[in-house]
Amino acid sequence: MYFGDYHTHTVYSHGKGTIEDNVLAARRLGLKQIAVTDHGFGHAAYGVKRAKFPEMRREVERLNAKYPDIRVLLGLECNLISASGDMDLRDGEEKLTDVVICGFHKFAWATSLRQTFAFMLPNIAYSMTGHASRKDVVRNTDAYIKMLEKHKADILSHLNYAIKADAVEVALACKHFGTLVELNGKRVNLTDEEIEKMLENDVDFIVDSDAHSPSKVGDFSVPDSYVQRLHIPAERIANADKIPVFGSRSN
Repeated sequence: MYFGDYHTHTVYSHGKGTIEDNVLAARRLGLKQIAVTDHGFGHAAYGVKRAKFPEMRREVERLNAKYPDIRVLLGLECNLISASGDMDLRDGEEKLTDVVICGFHKFAWATSLRQTFAFMLPNIAYSMTGHASRKDVVRNTDAYIKMLEKHKADILSHLNYAIKADAVEVALACKHFGTLVELNGKRVNLTDEEIEKMLENDVDFIVDSDAHSPSKVGDFSVPDSYVQRLHIPAERIANADKIPVFGSRSN
């Protein structure tokens, strides 16, 4: 049993429901916690507006008071935006959140025009063609690891979606820095062999829905198929039969 869903979206980015809609969906499923993690501030198409974040915090606090049977967390799904491991969260802003997720997303603003051409565009090309050079893989692997070194990310979302890196090497860095590798509810871009190698090296996972509508909140069918087929033990999944502890804010 998964106690919480820690990756969901709302109308504050490009989800289809309100924060309360997601909370109500989670309550119907008997979840103990839900995190609202709309897209980071630096996404060109559907990032959360910084000016709206205090409004989101007030709504989360209101819902925690209204529904004491479930804990609502406020987070962000930040963007990896350079080969230097930058993400679109300014120094100190992680303290505004209960949970920080980071992943690569197409069409996020890079840190500079140079990084647009050197980092973003090659990965957009990969997402369209499925081809990545060895140089691309090394660059992207280093970018993930530098991000983990520079920032406190609680969860690494959909590793290797629209980007190609050495997934096992990145997962080992996640283990070192205390970041959970997500098994994503929309897609898992990891091979069985990669997941098995991660298990051999004591990497910890989290199962999330990545819901973009309230009807998908708590839908863990895609990642759970990997859990069942590969016999991933519950003790290696942060939200399986327990509540995870995140480091962004005091929980």
